[in-house]
Amino acid sequence: MTRQLASRLGAGLLAALVLALLAGGLARVLMRLLVVLSGEEGRFSVAGTLGILAVFAATMTPGAVAAALGARRTSWVLLALGAAVLLLQSVVIPLQEDRTALADAGGLLQGVTVVVLAAFPVVIVAQAMATSRLAAALARRLGPGHRGRERAAVGG
Repeated sequence: MTRQLASRLGAGLLAALVLALLAGGLARVLMRLLVVLSGEEGRFSVAGTLGILAVFAATMTPGAVAAALGARRTSWVLLALGAAVLLLQSVVIPLQEDRTALADAGGLLQGVTVVVLAAFPVVIVAQAMATSRLAAALARRLGPGHRGRERAAVGG
């Protein structure tokens, strides 16, 4: 029982971390694109990148663990709340920045900026959905019953 619980917790944590690296990294690239589009000189610090990855992991970890434990409804609520936090930040942070250069820019540059901004919610929702699926799949794969089925198939 303890081994199964530990493997499910590990599956949830692993799913949250792997997808936080992917989604957080992609979000960091999108942030860099926004800075370049605004004509500013960007500062791409390691500490900033690690902070973003940590936030992406922290917001999805509770839902990923719940998904790995088999609590589907709870996991979706927790993942939705985590995604809502990330979505709120993806709106609030650009609003706090001074982007007057973008307001004065031509239509093409503004259009590209809107596309980049619209990519944030896509990345965040995809992260939440993929985290749920990966956590559940890893829990099944890493569970103690998986090895027994594998031996039965090979020996039978």
